Amino acid sequence: MVPRLILHIGSPKCGSTYMQRVMLQNSSTLLEQGIRYPAPAGGHPGNAADLADITPEAVEAMFADGIHTVVLSHEDLYSLPKRGRALAGLAKDHGIEVQLLAFLRPFSDFVFGDYSQFMKQFFEKFLAERSPYGGRDFTTFAKRRISTMSPATYLRNWNKLFPERPFILDNHHNIRLTLSPLLGYPDGLDWQVPLQHTNPSLRMQDCDNLAAAMRDPSRSEADIRAMFREAFHHTQDADSGRSAERIEWLEAQFKPHNDALMTHFWFDNRHPLVRQCSDISAEQST
Repeated sequence: MVPRLILHIGSPKCGSTYMQRVMLQNSSTLLEQGIRYPAPAGGHPGNAADLADITPEAVEAMFADGIHTVVLSHEDLYSLPKRGRALAGLAKDHGIEVQLLAFLRPFSDFVFGDYSQFMKQFFEKFLAERSPYGGRDFTTFAKRRISTMSPATYLRNWNKLFPERPFILDNHHNIRLTLSPLLGYPDGLDWQVPLQHTNPSLRMQDCDNLAAAMRDPSRSEADIRAMFREAFHHTQDADSGRSAERIEWLEAQFKPHNDALMTHFWFDNRHPLVRQCSDISAEQST
């Protein structure tokens, strides 16, 4: 059997933590069936943060003891294809088949998730400075994030490193549906991960309310901290902050990116709301 390495490169905020947790909690079961998810260093469940420095010895160790499939994963790899160069060379030297894997979500959802992640990650800084998001409102924050992204280019450059296998690109809701056959439908896997271990996004309305409270000098730090704690109990509730107007605006900004994904990967990453409007317009024009 040709040794195979499944390389999951993200994208961030697209179920990466969930997938990594599944692999970790099933690592012993997978190992018994010839599949290794090397233990990550530190507290992050992704195990490929140091992919750029991978060595021949590390590759040999991963495939030792009759292992036929190795899974490496880290969402930060998504925009950094240069980190795959060392692995590309070693894979050729060792006759390893590399399967690239990435999951995406509509880019409007990605920005919402990014907005939440910034609030969670930099809450203490925002609160201390009373200047959430570096003084930017949501529109300015989103425009800055949009200007720094080039998703189709990232994926094309990854594909150039590993052109032997078709790039597998799918929606983040299909992680189990996509990964299970790649692993050969291994027996006995537990696909359930507690919500608090999957890095759920805060609701947009809670991020908006927290930002407004931080800008209000009359609101106490204790009150804002209580709001922040409470927000984590409502991540699965309806979110008025994800309005149709915001979604439509974001999707319009990302149209060139979505067009590029369709051109190069035949992957439709538009938000369902935009797809529905497009379908209605097409029906009306016929």
